[in-house]
Amino acid sequence: MNRTQHEALLEAMKMDAKNLVKYRKIYKYAYLLCDSVFKIVFAEEKGHSLLISLVNAMLDLHGDSAIKSISLEMQEYPGIFNKKNCILDIIGTTNAGEKVLVEVQQQGDKYFRDRVEYYISRVIENQVHKNEKYELPQIYFIGLLDFEMFPEEPAEYIHHVDEMCHGKKFFPKIQKVFVEIEKFFELENAGTSKDDDSEAAQWLRAIKAIVKEEPVPQKILSNETFQQLISSVELSNFEEELFNLEVKNMTDLKAQHEIGFAEGKEQGFAEGMTEGFAEGKTEGFAEGKTEGFAEGEKAERARAEKEKRELAKGLREDGVPMEIIARRTGLPMDEIEKL
Repeated sequence: MNRTQHEALLEAMKMDAKNLVKYRKIYKYAYLLCDSVFKIVFAEEKGHSLLISLVNAMLDLHGDSAIKSISLEMQEYPGIFNKKNCILDIIGTTNAGEKVLVEVQQQGDKYFRDRVEYYISRVIENQVHKNEKYELPQIYFIGLLDFEMFPEEPAEYIHHVDEMCHGKKFFPKIQKVFVEIEKFFELENAGTSKDDDSEAAQWLRAIKAIVKEEPVPQKILSNETFQQLISSVELSNFEEELFNLEVKNMTDLKAQHEIGFAEGKEQGFAEGMTEGFAEGKTEGFAEGKTEGFAEGEKAERARAEKEKRELAKGLREDGVPMEIIARRTGLPMDEIEKL
C-alpha cells in the first residue's frame, strides 16, 4: 500500500470503520512509511534487529563499525520556555554510545531542512551537562523520504550531507543521510540500479515490494531479516484502533490547516489593505492587485483540479470503490468514470 492508497483507506474508515475489512481484501500490506506503522514495525520489535539492520544498511556500517545493539528513548525533547518541541520517529543510543535519529517524511515541505537542523540541535543540547567536557557523541540522522529532495542528482538515491571546509569534513561526528525512496523505485523500474547489490539497495527492494504490492524477489524472500519485515507489515497485523487514531489525527490536522488558512487570509487581507493605502493610492495599483489576485486564484484552481483528477485516476487503477474516490477527491461520479 502506497501513500495515496493509505490516505484513501483513512477516508474510507472516516465514513465507516468497517471499511478496513474491504481494504484487507484489496491490499496485503500496510503503508510502511506511515509514522505509526513505521514505529510499530521498527520500534516495538524486541531486540530491534530490524532497526539495527536498516540503520547499518543506510549508513553503510560494517564489521567493527556496525551497530550491534540499540536502546530506544522517548521520541520527544520537550520545548523549554518558548522553544518548540522536538519529536522524532525514533531516537536511540547504540552500544558505542552513539545517537541515532530516524525520521520518516512522507511529503516535502518548505521548512523540512530547517526542521532537521533543529532536531539535531536539540539532541546536541541534551548531551553536555554542567561540569562536563564539551564532548559530543557520534550523531547519525537518517531521513527516509517518500519524495524527491535532490532533483539535481537524478541517479543518486542516498545522500550523505556534510559540512565541508577545504574539501574535508569540518565536523564528522554529525552525519546526515537522506534516502530518496521513491527515486530508488524509479531507478529500479528503469533498470538503472539492477547492479546495485548494496545492503541499502536490498532493503529498498524489500520496501518497494511492500509499498507497491509487488511480488517479492527471491533474493529478498531468502533473507531472514526481510522475511521478518514482510511478515510484520501485513495489513492483517494492525488493529482498527490504529487507523481510527490516524483518522482523528488527519481530521485534527485538517481543522488546524483550515483555521490557520482563515486566520492567515484575514491577516493578509488587512495587511494588503494597509499596504494598498500606503503605497498605492492609485487606480492602476488597485486594478493591478485585483487582476493579479484573480489570475493567481485561477492558476491555483487549475492546479488543484489537476491533482484531484490524477489522484482519482490512480485510485481507480487500484480498484478503490467509486464512492470512496468521489468522497476523497470531491469529483462527481460521471467525471470519475471518464478518467
